[in-house]
Amino acid sequence: MPPTRLTDREPPAVVTNSTKGATAPLRKSRLPVYLRLPLLVSLSLIIRSTLWTFASDLTQNELGFVSKRESETSAVVSHLAFKVLLLWAGWALKLDFYDVSAATAVSITPYAYLINTYYGVSSSTVAIFVAIEILSTAIPTYLLQRRSAVHNPRAALRNRFLIDSFQVQQSTSLLAVGVYVTVLFTAVKTDLLNVWLVTHFDIPTLENAHSETVATLAAKLLIIGVSAKAFLLNPSIGAESASGSATPVEVFDPATSDLPATIRHNVWFWSKRTRTLISQTAFLSSLLFANTVQRVLTLKGTELAGAAGYAGLWVFATLVTAGWWAWIGDTEA
Repeated sequence: MPPTRLTDREPPAVVTNSTKGATAPLRKSRLPVYLRLPLLVSLSLIIRSTLWTFASDLTQNELGFVSKRESETSAVVSHLAFKVLLLWAGWALKLDFYDVSAATAVSITPYAYLINTYYGVSSSTVAIFVAIEILSTAIPTYLLQRRSAVHNPRAALRNRFLIDSFQVQQSTSLLAVGVYVTVLFTAVKTDLLNVWLVTHFDIPTLENAHSETVATLAAKLLIIGVSAKAFLLNPSIGAESASGSATPVEVFDPATSDLPATIRHNVWFWSKRTRTLISQTAFLSSLLFANTVQRVLTLKGTELAGAAGYAGLWVFATLVTAGWWAWIGDTEA
């Protein structure tokens, strides 16, 4: 008798509104669709500006001291354009506030780590910066975007028990944190990162980098590990079919299929879970690279080659993390 797999279980029961005691469905928003994205962008910018107004006395303009004076206007414009692009992409891909919060946290961590470790910006200022960036994206998305099935406990998902499992979520988060810590710790302690930054940046001090430990790195990178898990792993687990033993595979007939279908069959042949993981990883890696480069270039003494190389290190860690989850997250194997 073959061994029982974790996924060999009865499909979850779906509670309909006709069931006694069920709550009424949410009413559809009356706000026209074409107004939602402009409103999303406007709310995000207003919330960000308001939060920075209240936080300015706490940060003592530390970020201004490490930024290029001559590029303030271009930095504001580029950041605004990137913020709009992020909100538009999240809206087009139907990312809910959990997803955009996780994507934002991952994309700003490299910049936060750089200014804290190498530019001497205090941890309190960095924490305020990270919180404002996440809240200014998450709050308007929460108000205007529908929650995805992965984050809706009422949605019937075949692997809901994995998403709801504290042990699974905790262990996979620790795995992600471990990958980022290993990559960064190796780069710092072998001086590969330090030499790269000194060569291409005008780094004020390396004292904090030389005193870096696994524990301090884990504390700094906890947010990116948990966020990467939330954005990459959980949607791929939730992409499994709601019933059945495996993801259905489309029948391919080489005699009648056109060129796009042939290419898709030979290149995009993985299960729905793996395809989702690849898509999420590609989007997150692109966002991480672009955001890191444009933010790093606003710092004093930085250049494009140095910013791109630094961003590439973080993309590499993200790809390694996704590779682990492509293996251990295969619930169909």
